Amino acid sequence: MSFAPQPGSSPPVVPALPYLQRWRRLSRAAWLYLLHAALLTASLAIVRLFFNLTVRALGYPRTFIGVLDTVSIATAALLSLPLWWLATRAGPRRALLVSAALQTLGVSLIALLPSAPVLILAVALTGAAAVLFQVSAAPFMMRHSDAATRDHLFSANWGINIGLAGVASLIAGHLPALLGGWLGVGPETPLAYRATFGVAALGLVLAFVPLALLRRHDSAPPARVAPRAAPGSAAAQHDRPPALRLVAWLPAALRERLPPALLRLLARPWSLMRLLISPLLISFGAALLIRYLDLFFKETYAIPDSTLGAIFAGFGIATGMATLCAPLLSQRIGAIQTVALTQVLSIPFLLTLGLTPALALAAGAALIRQALFNMGSPLYDAFALAQVEEEARPIVIGLINGAYTAGYLVAPLISTTIQARYGFAPLFIATSTFYSLAAIANYLLFIRPLRRQTTATRRETPSAIDA
Repeated sequence: MSFAPQPGSSPPVVPALPYLQRWRRLSRAAWLYLLHAALLTASLAIVRLFFNLTVRALGYPRTFIGVLDTVSIATAALLSLPLWWLATRAGPRRALLVSAALQTLGVSLIALLPSAPVLILAVALTGAAAVLFQVSAAPFMMRHSDAATRDHLFSANWGINIGLAGVASLIAGHLPALLGGWLGVGPETPLAYRATFGVAALGLVLAFVPLALLRRHDSAPPARVAPRAAPGSAAAQHDRPPALRLVAWLPAALRERLPPALLRLLARPWSLMRLLISPLLISFGAALLIRYLDLFFKETYAIPDSTLGAIFAGFGIATGMATLCAPLLSQRIGAIQTVALTQVLSIPFLLTLGLTPALALAAGAALIRQALFNMGSPLYDAFALAQVEEEARPIVIGLINGAYTAGYLVAPLISTTIQARYGFAPLFIATSTFYSLAAIANYLLFIRPLRRQTTATRRETPSAIDA
């Protein structure tokens, strides 16, 4: 079956290599990908830092920010299946190139023509680009890593990228004032923010270079499997595994065209669905609050852009450092255990952020929460993808990332309405509740079954005295 190991099965044997030696085992293709992702995420950090502020400076109502967030996610959801198909057919490298091109176009449109229809088109393009990146990046990393290096590569992807995004936020905090001075306008004016988006677009262009340096064999697809028998033939009926009878509800023409790995996933729906529950809960919490932390700090503490950039830089750098250390913890207690533990530990800091009137304490609590909650995220992706066949990984990671963003279909409109009427306090409570439920789900679905299996195995294994 496609899902192996199951929650109660024995984990794969990982070579006993020192921490630093596992980093040295990363391939050239893996390092080039990390450079591409670092340039991409550093540029997009500028966009994330100033997007809400730019929309507000342009004179649009707060609820329009929620509309744009919803449009971005709705576009991604509508195009998910075609984009998954494109990633599977074109291969990870080409799909990453297309994703970078869409991001560059979307950010450039915001810089050049920030009218309401163009903003809607821009966020639709960046939403589609995000999906294409998500369904391509993880399969690329899985292809260019093994059991000894996988946690390191996935953690490096998050750690280096988020760390550089933090540095980019620190620098970006000064960009509106600098560019505004050159253009003869104020630092918090629409033109200054648009010029900042232009700098982000140039950074996205640079992200193409590492992908262009990849040699063809660096991103070559795995060996093709033998062709399937002709649809409807006796051989096709003989070769079809018994488990695939569970997907007999699909039209025959569709069953013959779907990849075998996907059919095996559909034949065991719970094995796939359980991977989506925690990301789905997290998506609603993040869409209600985390997406609007820039507005929270700006409006609650009346800070300038440079201070806001410094705070978000601290978020990125702290999260990057914590993520790079995550493999050390996962080697001791397990990947999914690390995910659940860091999620639980982050919740008190989230509540502290919402309750304290002091800027220094709020920034410190937000920094620790950000680092703790996100350091386990790459481990979750690696944990999930290790259980499926390579052919199915673009679809599985697409579904996982779709679950991570599903909350953005409705929560932004709810959040911006609550912000306008009641402030941010109810959102902190709601987000803490969703994050707590996500940690509980990880425990019930993965950790508790694994503990039961381990206990049963110990009971069944004869001791040295009995032997």
